[in-house]
Amino acid sequence: MTDFPSLAGRRVLITGATGLFGRALVDRLLDMGVTLRTTSRRPPPPDFPIDRVEHCVGDLADQSFARRATKDMDGLFHLAGRRGSLGIQRRQAATMLGENLMICLTTLAAARHSGVERILYASTVTVYPHMEVYREELAWSGNPHPANEYAAWAKRIAEKYVEAQELEYGLKNTAIVRPVNTFGPHDDFAPETALVVPALIGRALSGETPFTVWGDGSAVRDLLYVSDAVDGMLLAYEKGIGLGAFNIGSGRGYSIREVVAAVLAATGHDVEVNWDTTKPTGEARKVADITRARTLLGYDPKVGLAEAISLTVDWYRRNRGAGRR
Repeated sequence: MTDFPSLAGRRVLITGATGLFGRALVDRLLDMGVTLRTTSRRPPPPDFPIDRVEHCVGDLADQSFARRATKDMDGLFHLAGRRGSLGIQRRQAATMLGENLMICLTTLAAARHSGVERILYASTVTVYPHMEVYREELAWSGNPHPANEYAAWAKRIAEKYVEAQELEYGLKNTAIVRPVNTFGPHDDFAPETALVVPALIGRALSGETPFTVWGDGSAVRDLLYVSDAVDGMLLAYEKGIGLGAFNIGSGRGYSIREVVAAVLAATGHDVEVNWDTTKPTGEARKVADITRARTLLGYDPKVGLAEAISLTVDWYRRNRGAGRR
């Protein structure tokens, strides 16, 4: 706790506590002795530490629930929101825009009414326009990429709402992080909704043959293990209040070929990959510049791709029959 004095003896709310980010943060803060209240839209899974937190089930788009959740809280990690694959984001465009926007604005307004002193808001790198290297000051230089624009606009507007509350109410109590594509334990591995790494892991462990991957594998993406993402969030909560947005990423890019090779190695699925070049490869490169987080927060991601995938595979093997998504 000595590294995070702003958490010592405080009551903290984590929204979206059963998701990828939320569950990792719950475990970390419980280990640090923080008193927690948590929320989720549905009852938590059996492995959630319900006996160690005050857990509330409800919809944060509902103002009355949001105010109950934030009441008497000193701090807030606002991680709740709808996420999904690119296909899901297009098919559920109104949900991605409307629900994410309502959840964010209602929760942030409730936190203001409840007098929450310190807030970490998890945005996303999808707020950026098309560019190879994401830099914080360029987020508003163009529109988000059309592939995930609806969720991105909701996150953008929530970032602006943080700015607007500062202007109107004099609040300077929020840090914003923009994580890259993150994976790890407690991720969503369902084939129809999983993002790239958990989707590949699920397919490999199911023994899928032939193993077909869209494109030629040359596209480069910034991928992050969840423990490194939580490190960034905690550092931003401690040192980044009122300093704007911080990219939270790995500090480098990985080609899809590297990702697929690491997944097959970790799962032991010895199969030839069929690269389907009739399908789109995607944008050539998307990597976050994390210089600002390194310099101002002392952020230093530690888990490399192969280790991160191996840890995730090990967790999924132990838990895939335990009622997880």
